[in-house]
Amino acid sequence: MKDIASIHDVAPGGTLLLDDGLLLIRDLDGDFHVTEDRCPHVGWSLRTGTLHEDAVIECPLHHGLWNLRSGDPVRYPARVPMKIHRVEVRGETVWLVD
Repeated sequence: MKDIASIHDVAPGGTLLLDDGLLLIRDLDGDFHVTEDRCPHVGWSLRTGTLHEDAVIECPLHHGLWNLRSGDPVRYPARVPMKIHRVEVRGETVWLVD
């Protein structure tokens, strides 16, 4: 496990670019998720993607949607699942589990 951020580093609906091209995302409910900062469709950065209810992120280029809990595509042109890394919050620290 690796500590990657404080819970105060990312407000709900925000993102934080991490080392190794990973992106920490705090969904609208306040839950944390980590994925690569690249859309599985064409590799566009997700840092400025729009967050929707139910932990869904929208790519800013072609507007595909993915579920941040499962990585499953939600709306075309998203067809390929995104890799979601497990995280845990302990106290005020966000930990990358895998």
